[in-house]
Amino acid sequence: MGTAATILTRAGVLLFDDEHIRWPLAELADWLDEGVKSIIKVKPGAHTEQIVLPLARGTSQKVPQDARVVQLIDILCNEPNEDGGGGRAIRSTARSSLDASEPSWHDPSYVPYRRQVRQYVYDSTLPFDFYVYPGNDGTGRVRAVASTLPPTVSGQVEAGSTNIAAYEIPHGLPEQYDDVLLDYVLYRANLKDDTAAQPARATLHYQAFSASLGYQAQTEAAAPSGGGR
Repeated sequence: MGTAATILTRAGVLLFDDEHIRWPLAELADWLDEGVKSIIKVKPGAHTEQIVLPLARGTSQKVPQDARVVQLIDILCNEPNEDGGGGRAIRSTARSSLDASEPSWHDPSYVPYRRQVRQYVYDSTLPFDFYVYPGNDGTGRVRAVASTLPPTVSGQVEAGSTNIAAYEIPHGLPEQYDDVLLDYVLYRANLKDDTAAQPARATLHYQAFSASLGYQAQTEAAAPSGGGR
């Protein structure tokens, strides 16, 4: 996993501000955190964790609200019972398949609710909702994979710290995202609202950031008014 210090040091060199006078480390760290969030929004698999989800009674389920959880990625298995048994694997299926093979699968009088889940239905356009088959009796728990936000860099460092050694901590994403994060930090830095602002350079870095994530950058989005902190 990459470190914040690596990104901030490289940013200082490329901004001709290796002493971090014009762009303080704390300011760059805030933009680094923004970049991490932006990447995870586009690439949810960039940071994942396994979590245990308690199930409500019925087929319709929700991922508990947690500020760190971005969306559900997968459901792996039933969480084992206290005696260690019951960790049956769970398969993903399409709702249309269940509707065709078992039209009344939401009705417990046709498909009795049980503790263990066999299949689940998920639509990424509804990131916190999913369905289970058979419907749960309200006592089940499943082990899932979720896209999550890592702890922020700025939240782990003393406010206003000017010591680069304090930033020798993970930024939360694999090292393969270091160059992408650097482009985001440079994009934000070059938008800083004063006479040193360089919107053209900001646009280039935003386009590089966007291209790395696989979508087209819009020029007007690259230099919003009032972009500086």
